[in-house]
Amino acid sequence: MSLVVIEVCDINPISSEDLESFERKYNGVTVLRSPCLSHCEICAASPYAYVNGELIIRETIVELMQAIDEAIQSELANWQ
Repeated sequence: MSLVVIEVCDINPISSEDLESFERKYNGVTVLRSPCLSHCEICAASPYAYVNGELIIRETIVELMQAIDEAIQSELANWQ
């Protein structure tokens, strides 16, 4: 059962990262990669992802990976 779902667009720069590392690091995390999430303006401007439906945008991939990790920890804390 997935408690946290990360959704990313294949075209966005974040998709080149090892997002599946979150699946290995945390139980209950699933990464979904889609050809398009229909946010082309955001996609062209910044790295972004959805974590449990919440849009997270950062200026750099490093910042976004950290924000995703923090969002996962927050979501999982709600289940403990």
